[in-house]
Amino acid sequence: MELNNVNLIVIGVDDDVLTKQVTLLSDLVTRKNKVLCKAAIVEAISQNIHDEYSIVVVNLTNNALQELAYLEALGEKKSSMIIIGDQSNVDLLTHALRAGVKDFIDEKHYQDRLVDVFNNIKKTITQSHKAHNENRLNVFINAKGGSGSSFIASNVAYILSREAQLRVALVDLDLQFGTIGLNFDQMPKYTLTQAVNAVDDLDIVSLEAYLLKYDDSLSLLLPSPTEILLPGELNISKLKKLLDLLKLNFNQIVVDLPRLIDPLSSLVMDQADQITLVIQQNLAQFRDGRRLIQVLNKELDIPLEKIVIVINRYDPKNSLRIEDLKSLVNHDNVFTIVNDFDRVESAANVGVPLCETSENSEIARDLRILAKVVGQIEFEPKKKGFFSFLGF
Repeated sequence: MELNNVNLIVIGVDDDVLTKQVTLLSDLVTRKNKVLCKAAIVEAISQNIHDEYSIVVVNLTNNALQELAYLEALGEKKSSMIIIGDQSNVDLLTHALRAGVKDFIDEKHYQDRLVDVFNNIKKTITQSHKAHNENRLNVFINAKGGSGSSFIASNVAYILSREAQLRVALVDLDLQFGTIGLNFDQMPKYTLTQAVNAVDDLDIVSLEAYLLKYDDSLSLLLPSPTEILLPGELNISKLKKLLDLLKLNFNQIVVDLPRLIDPLSSLVMDQADQITLVIQQNLAQFRDGRRLIQVLNKELDIPLEKIVIVINRYDPKNSLRIEDLKSLVNHDNVFTIVNDFDRVESAANVGVPLCETSENSEIARDLRILAKVVGQIEFEPKKKGFFSFLGF
């Protein structure tokens, strides 16, 4: 959908006002419709909010408080509404905030702001449409505890957002011991659990309030750092709805899963376009990797071509080689991340993605190769310069 393919609906009781508003916005839309109401506009709102590519301009009437009360009970599409009313009425503003109205414009000066507000909402709608057409869900999971999936998921998400210039959501589904936030030095204001519980009332714009923005293209959805959620306490059907909503709003969703096979992880892996299994270079990890691949393939019916194996902290001098792993697990889609413990630890202690602080290092190169594979994207290779020889 091109940027102009957004529809306009204006609702109110004054035909002259509606005509002026349509004229003001007519160059920004492909279809426009005036809804002239002779009485209360509640019914007109309810009948004209269901088109996901429409922006609704509501001109409040003398029954403004009743109309805002209706909006408060309305669970959908408020983010695609522009409300025009008397901003000098404090009681009205209070009810508008309570109703969750995001864009409230003063009726006496709407010409000054209406175009800008409309364009901002239109941009969000068109971006979400683009993301819906291109989105991918990538899951990272350890074969054994401490293998490094959180570190790898964090940096892959960062690379996809920064170098591929995609909108990326990084989701930490380790509800008891999640550490993704530490990799970005971030603490959530709202948690993943709160987003799941509220998902029935969320849309692509209101969802943003539950996400922690690392930068303009990378957002985090994190568990509570203080509360412990037991298995089965998170509503699975609502989690699926949340993932579907994320897919509407982001090009890539990167999920870090705990090493656990339960209904929650099974749901997420069933939805995934790619599952990256992170292991380290010892026999116990190789054997656990084989077992996990068997579970994914035989028990959860996940095709082998959707599974990627990453050997983290790879050392070419180790007696166990890539060929040994391929033979043991009977799987060829294997990648390596070089062992660079000092850089990884330093980045973790600072709370910054390694690929931000050491983008020209060998480990960053390995992570970039992995990001291209799991994200199925292309981006320009980093140019070598003098400082690249120093690992900076």
